[in-house]
Amino acid sequence: MTLTEAQIDRYSRQIIVPHIGGRGQERLLAARIMLVGDARDIEAPLAYLVGAGVGSIFVRVTGRQGGFAKKIAEAHELNPDVTVTVEPKAPIDLALLLIGSEAAKKIADEIANDSDARALVIARLDAPGKILVIPDTQSPRVVDARFGTRSETADFIAMLATAETFKLIAGYAENPSRATIEFDGYATRVRVHP
Repeated sequence: MTLTEAQIDRYSRQIIVPHIGGRGQERLLAARIMLVGDARDIEAPLAYLVGAGVGSIFVRVTGRQGGFAKKIAEAHELNPDVTVTVEPKAPIDLALLLIGSEAAKKIADEIANDSDARALVIARLDAPGKILVIPDTQSPRVVDARFGTRSETADFIAMLATAETFKLIAGYAENPSRATIEFDGYATRVRVHP
């Protein structure tokens, strides 16, 4: 896929980022991702992914969905290069699982264990927050423990998980590693797993 002049103009801020470039933007436009979570948790990440030019975004929403159809329509208006579909049964490259409730955790468990996605980013939005980045299918796919109390930093963690998704899709790192990012108040710990 070659970027058009309009796409180069639209995505120029991303294209100039080291390790992204035109090739990374082409990967974003060709990507097919699943975004799972409660409507309140996926609203901002959806806007970010649409603005970044992720080609096909399949959404699976849990919890109250009032007005969410309008958000999908707005996504199409924001970026004509992107298609947003609700609850598809299509092959995907990556699943971004935002666990902000027990209902979202149940679906995340199902997708983590049954999906053919090549990569996963799983964000626990309870306290303490945690993001698990699984860049390949060789890693175990387990969503741990029962959902606890929603963290005050849930929105922040969801956006960091979205940034990790962006990096994986765009090919920001040549050989990404499986990692756990943990948040406990103001402290952040990153553990890279072999």
